[in-house]
Amino acid sequence: MHPEGKPAPMAKEEGTIVIDQKGSNWSKFLQFLGPGILIAVVYVDPGQITVDMESGSVFEYKLLWALVVSNLMGLLFQHVCTRLSITTGRNLAEENRLEYPWKVRVFLWFSVELASIAADVGYVMGTAIALEILTGIPLHYGVLITGLDTFLALGLQYFGIRTVEMIVGLLFGAVLLCYLVEIFLVSPSMPGILDGLVPRAWHSNDKYGVKTWIELLCANLGAAVCPPNFFLQSALVNVRSIDRSEKSIREAFAFNLMETSLCLFLATLVNIVMLILAASEFFPERVVSLSQGADLLRNTLGDSASTAFAIAMLCAGQSSSLTGVLSTQYIMEGFFEMTIPGWVVRLVTRVIAILPAFMIVYTYGPNTAADLIEKAQVVVNLVVPFTVIPLTKFLCSEVKMGVFVLPRWLQVRPQNCGKMPAIDRPRR
Repeated sequence: MHPEGKPAPMAKEEGTIVIDQKGSNWSKFLQFLGPGILIAVVYVDPGQITVDMESGSVFEYKLLWALVVSNLMGLLFQHVCTRLSITTGRNLAEENRLEYPWKVRVFLWFSVELASIAADVGYVMGTAIALEILTGIPLHYGVLITGLDTFLALGLQYFGIRTVEMIVGLLFGAVLLCYLVEIFLVSPSMPGILDGLVPRAWHSNDKYGVKTWIELLCANLGAAVCPPNFFLQSALVNVRSIDRSEKSIREAFAFNLMETSLCLFLATLVNIVMLILAASEFFPERVVSLSQGADLLRNTLGDSASTAFAIAMLCAGQSSSLTGVLSTQYIMEGFFEMTIPGWVVRLVTRVIAILPAFMIVYTYGPNTAADLIEKAQVVVNLVVPFTVIPLTKFLCSEVKMGVFVLPRWLQVRPQNCGKMPAIDRPRR
């Protein structure tokens, strides 16, 4: 990390958050707290909640272990991203710019932008479904209304990154509270929950076979690996300015790991609650959409449960959208050294996400919403290798990482790390 730090793109005039090296551990933790909150909200986005509901409704509690493992995988990836950025002073997008020639760089940028837009489609549909449940607004109009959150993001850019972190934290807290309310309305089976935490390679029941099990197992394991998240957190940690001594850098590793672990633990708790809720109330009726889940909640637990679910979805969609503008800006700036106004980035990405969603829902009806969310999640998962392989290559490089190179037990051989983007630019 550069000694002077780097300003947040939403509020360049605010500059950096300077860490007080002489403060108590608690005060330092509070100064580091923030990036993990913005990352955690993506773990409770509409796509993940849909996977939770379907997993619980089809296989009851049996996929709880996969949910826990997937979030641990997510924590590992997020931690190594922060490790790279704190060590080099550059975020993941900047490392790609410096490492690869133009054509490779454009391809890598396109893949992660595609993932960002696909994720945004999920946020759009989740928000629109929540509006339909709460107000009765037709789904296709709800899709258009979601474009208004662009102005929310634009307004927040003048108040600084800390304000954004606080607002997203409040929205995330509302999501957590809504789901905790839901869990008190059901009577889950404790033996079933404990059994669900036991890993199993395959499982089937009277209605669903091993094929369905594998599909949902992969969906759970893949949902936690979101490329835009890697770029976002790798940039946000550089907003915190620290001393460049080895002790301070290792301290930054520790505090970032602690705050990310805490935030992802809360996100995991939300997902566990949703899966338990689906297992307790929906099993064995397969739930494949947010609207279907809301209807079943209303029928089994009453209007209050359905309303709490919709509010949680609305907050999750809005908070995820706010993080989306940050990640898109960092990606664009890092890959091409472009400084693009936030309103341009937000407007373009939101229009690209909204127009196809509106046309499909308007033409083919609201039943297509679940398919849109599912296909958006598939697109996000398809581009994961094009983010993870370069990331692994950087982490295995002693030239970049020095004494902070990835521990050997986590390393992949450097020559294998670089096989995908094999055209390396000569080092200057």
